[in-house]
Amino acid sequence: MVEVLPIVLLPIVIILTSHLLITPSTALLLTQQHPLRLKTSTTTNASGGGGSSSRDVGVVPRSNFLKRAFLLSTSTAAATIGLGGSSALAFSSPPSSSSSTDRSSRNNRGQRPMAMTESSSSTTASTQSSTKTVVYRSLSIDMPGYGVQVPVAMWSQNNDDNESSSLSATTTATAIYSHRISIKKIGSMLLGSDFIPQFLSKNFNLSPTFGGVLGGDGTSSSSSGGGGSSAPVIILAHGYLGSRFDLSHIAEELAREGFICLSPEYPESLASSYTTTTSNIDRTAITNQLLSYLTTDLNLTPTSYGIVGHSLGCGTALITGDSTWTRVCIAGPAVRRDGVETGGNTLSIVSLGDGLVNRDRVDSMIPSSFTRIEESTLSSTTTTKYASKTALIIDRPDAPNHISFLAGNVNDSMVSFLSPLLPVAQTLSIPVLDFDRYKESRDSVVTASVTVPLIVGFFRQFLV
Repeated sequence: MVEVLPIVLLPIVIILTSHLLITPSTALLLTQQHPLRLKTSTTTNASGGGGSSSRDVGVVPRSNFLKRAFLLSTSTAAATIGLGGSSALAFSSPPSSSSSTDRSSRNNRGQRPMAMTESSSSTTASTQSSTKTVVYRSLSIDMPGYGVQVPVAMWSQNNDDNESSSLSATTTATAIYSHRISIKKIGSMLLGSDFIPQFLSKNFNLSPTFGGVLGGDGTSSSSSGGGGSSAPVIILAHGYLGSRFDLSHIAEELAREGFICLSPEYPESLASSYTTTTSNIDRTAITNQLLSYLTTDLNLTPTSYGIVGHSLGCGTALITGDSTWTRVCIAGPAVRRDGVETGGNTLSIVSLGDGLVNRDRVDSMIPSSFTRIEESTLSSTTTTKYASKTALIIDRPDAPNHISFLAGNVNDSMVSFLSPLLPVAQTLSIPVLDFDRYKESRDSVVTASVTVPLIVGFFRQFLV
């Protein structure tokens, strides 16, 4: 701890010294700026027929030197204490004895459960209906004209019947997800400033949520010598300050059912995998390049398309593709803000335990044309038929919060690394997107037991 103190105190000394040396008139010019107003925005391309829109989600003052020093020093302390290489992190269950009881009571009300085996250190889950293994590959796509490479996570069913297939596993080792959290990126996105040092980040080696996920060799299928493959393709779009592994638990189960799933790292990711700003690259450009990459570099022949979005990713889902696409919107609106009808099949999942959602807002998020289903009516059978426009509104005292829908391994990494910064964010009135609630609920496992089978069933019905 003694070695950490100089690192913690140095930013405070620098900022306070600068504050003392700057004359009052100069300081006035530097600090009398409009406060930083946080916005979420959706941008569409010309072919999508949409425009752009934004919504204020909070205000952060730029001018308070002491608060900035406090944030920087606390960030440095949290990161320095946690640094020292990568951390291996499994999908851990919440530290609460009530979780298994709550899950049992909900399953007894008719919800479709997953078969789960839990231990004190990790949780491994698998569906009883399938023994197929999944291949995970870490890819990257070039973005011509932008000078960056965008990481992409890919999951597909292991074609173990044909070793020369482009979708066959090249190893029997369990996959590892190389996840990264950058405090600098979080600070720049929320505070609009790059004063936090780049080294304040941490790498995590995440284990898959479900069993039977094997690590691939990371090469494109065009170089595998096995020819192309045909299958439905599903894109996963993470939310604001999310990552390509946010929806990995959903991708694993979809891949087990035969869908090819790809999750790109969008510019707002907290991983800060590439240097960019939202002004010179956007989600539409990345998604379009990924769709091209599928058929050229990966030599795949998609039979149909689907997309899953969480939070801000719902906007991505709604502006991507045409009326032949099947969409799943989680913790976000199921209708475009510009009123343009997307067509196609859409599943909306929202929770009244979400800090960004309330009862009044649900009606604007989910059009009246959607058939609303109750959580208690979800069946464990695979013969359930869903309406083309279906909405699940989770309404119970312990309903999921905004990030309960994410993979547990990703949430665990955030809790382990970012918890020391929570008081700082609350002091500065920075929106934390329910991170504070999840730190207490730790309910990713319970939430997945409801949502993942529903999502898989919806795609199995409509995406052929």
